[in-house]
Amino acid sequence: CYIQNCPIGGKRSLLDMEVRKCISCGPRNKGHCFGPSICCGEELGCYFGTAETMRCQEENFLPTPCESGRKPCGNSGETCAASGICCNNEGCTVDSACDQE
Repeated sequence: CYIQNCPIGGKRSLLDMEVRKCISCGPRNKGHCFGPSICCGEELGCYFGTAETMRCQEENFLPTPCESGRKPCGNSGETCAASGICCNNEGCTVDSACDQE
């Protein structure tokens, strides 16, 4: 499950549980799933609702929480997904905090 939408009994009751990287996706698996229909990677940018995001649906059925991105951005738990792009499991926004240095 995506860390933002894990059910009770998932991430909320197991706060010390190891959070893994979300499923790889996109061309040559160079991206990671940020939501059920969002696949992003530094070299790729982001795909929304395309064939590249199909694998990301699988994450909803996995019981352990996952997270993609490392650098926090936005104001409600988002992380940087690609250069200038900040995402959560529902969508993405342009954010200068994610610009590559």
